[in-house]
Amino acid sequence: FMLPYTGIHYLLFKFIGKKPLIYTSGNQTNIPMSIDNNKIIKQLSNIANFFLLHNRVITQRADDSVLRVHDDKIKLIRRSRGYVPEYISLPFKINIPGAIATGPELSVSGAILRFNRIFPTQYIGNIRNIETFNFFKDALFHMKKLLQITDSELKYISCDAHPVFLTTKYAQDLSKQLSIPLYQIQHHYAHILSLMVENRIKIDEKIIGISTDGVGFGHDGNIWGGEILICSYKNYKRLGHLEYQPMIGGDRCTKYPARMVASIILKNFEINEAKRIFKDINLEKDLEYQEIELKTIINKFENTNNYFLSNNVPLTSSTGRILDTISYLLGACQKKTYRGEPAMRLEDLASKGNPKNIALSVDFFKKNGKYVINTSKLIKDILNLIKNKKNSKKDIAAKSQIVLANVFADVAIINAEEFGIDKIGLSGGVAYNYNFSQTIKNKILNSGFLFLEHNIIPPGDGGISVGQLVGGLFKHLNL
Repeated sequence: FMLPYTGIHYLLFKFIGKKPLIYTSGNQTNIPMSIDNNKIIKQLSNIANFFLLHNRVITQRADDSVLRVHDDKIKLIRRSRGYVPEYISLPFKINIPGAIATGPELSVSGAILRFNRIFPTQYIGNIRNIETFNFFKDALFHMKKLLQITDSELKYISCDAHPVFLTTKYAQDLSKQLSIPLYQIQHHYAHILSLMVENRIKIDEKIIGISTDGVGFGHDGNIWGGEILICSYKNYKRLGHLEYQPMIGGDRCTKYPARMVASIILKNFEINEAKRIFKDINLEKDLEYQEIELKTIINKFENTNNYFLSNNVPLTSSTGRILDTISYLLGACQKKTYRGEPAMRLEDLASKGNPKNIALSVDFFKKNGKYVINTSKLIKDILNLIKNKKNSKKDIAAKSQIVLANVFADVAIINAEEFGIDKIGLSGGVAYNYNFSQTIKNKILNSGFLFLEHNIIPPGDGGISVGQLVGGLFKHLNL
């Protein structure tokens, strides 16, 4: 919800009375806001009945900022109008006149380093189309111009570690064009670096970081998203993660939760039992090509013989994909129509439930020196709970979020004790989930550790560019 903040808004309410208005930006889906009157009329004439135009020239777009409030803490989702071009001060002094970070690929913002300050751009969005990509480049170099940074003052460029992100390709091109070093910073490490800067962690300190989101390219080539890391400004080490689950069909699992459900069930049940479960939950109805697609998924799984990577089936430790799976199984979201929808609908369902009515837990085990959180057992247990019609799906939703949060906190605390670290932090898009983040926060505080959270930098991908700049800085200075 938002309050009127301009005279025009007040005039509208004067004429329509005390009725709520649905207020949105003037743009088509996945296209930046139009800033030219002629283009506005041309692009939006099929969806708008009236136009209120002005003769002032708009040089830079800036979406309305969007945030959530967790108790007394702000969680910025889109850091834009009202916040940009405010800077973030580094908690240490450096003498680098300029550097650029290009961010991830979704929910993008770029960032510019100017000596001891980082200036994030306004929220850009999904840059997979040419209009938004051009907006991204314009915003980045508009900020560079405002800060009066010359090309010769730019000392390095940072980007995501994902090899095929458009922002990675663009950073590579800029690096060659300007003849300056390029530093690729792992996605979840960048989340934690942004958290460290915001919380003014000292230059020689380490923290345990919990980084939970939907997707990020891992250094082992898999898709990460449920990570426990030990981090300094110089480097990081992966200490634990969610169990790897297959994504049959790759990125289609993010668009169709039913595919992710099918992938996890096929991995964890005998094939005939898996087929029975698919029939019981009528899974094929939620696939784009229904029965044919389900048969294709099953055939693909049978042909892998559990050698997923060698058969082009990616593996993921993503918290987002586990939440998508639970959301689907509990009927909160069968088909995804916008980013983060399954997890948000699960959170809404959970808000109406009582976790105390459900017996559910998540365990973990040690594998190759890392703590692995057992999501296979979690999904199996949830399927068993659903079988018992006496169990409320709202209660299961509430409990599942809490037990998942608790196990992240448990693994983080074990590692903090082992390494003698007194600070544990949470970053990544799942940090927007109130019950998830508050459960982690309370457990960590009650265990005697300091808890680090975001307040001025977005926990989600909008804050990644800040972490990229910091990671690149320490590589560049070789500190």
